[in-house]
Amino acid sequence: MAFVFVIPVLVIIVISVLIVKIASVALNLTGLDEKRAFFQALSAFTGTGFTTKDSELVVENQIRRKIIMTLMVLGNAGLISVITTLILSFRMGGLTPILVNILVILLAIFVLIKVSFNKNVARRFTKKIQEKLVKSPTFTKRPVSEILRLAEGYGIAEVTLNEECTDLGKTLNESSFRQNDILIIAIERGTKVIPAPHASDTLQLNDTIICYGKLENIAKLVR
Repeated sequence: MAFVFVIPVLVIIVISVLIVKIASVALNLTGLDEKRAFFQALSAFTGTGFTTKDSELVVENQIRRKIIMTLMVLGNAGLISVITTLILSFRMGGLTPILVNILVILLAIFVLIKVSFNKNVARRFTKKIQEKLVKSPTFTKRPVSEILRLAEGYGIAEVTLNEECTDLGKTLNESSFRQNDILIIAIERGTKVIPAPHASDTLQLNDTIICYGKLENIAKLVR
């Protein structure tokens, strides 16, 4: 009879693996790289916690916050269920049933790990999850600001050109912005705004440039 209690434990473990996998794919769709997305999903589900930098990546994105909070709740519920079920199973018999139960659980975990690390299986499974998630309203209706931050390290910034700027008098096409793959969305010139400027537009002193690109490249230009 003790073995009967192991079945719910195995079911919980399988469901937990599925939840972490789905969550990691969802985090990946928000712009996190695949390895970091899996680590954050696993950390949240197990209650391990994140580094300060990883926490900032979660807090700044509304979808990521929802995913992480859901994982925390489900992780605690799953842990309590596993502990309760194991205690019941261990109380139903002597040493032999306990050892058998532990062996079955470890064997199941080993099989799950082997399946998870199979690249072909993981790739097909990930693709299926992505196809389902991208159709959901959460991932189809997002603010523009979040869409522009999908690629990690990219974002929108404002840069004001002073007299030390080497791009003064140059066209956008000639400027270091273009050479560093930075897209200029608009130019604020006094009370005037030039939306979607052309490559032939010239940069002037005290212009405020609204640009999109890799934040590291933008910071280098500012320095």
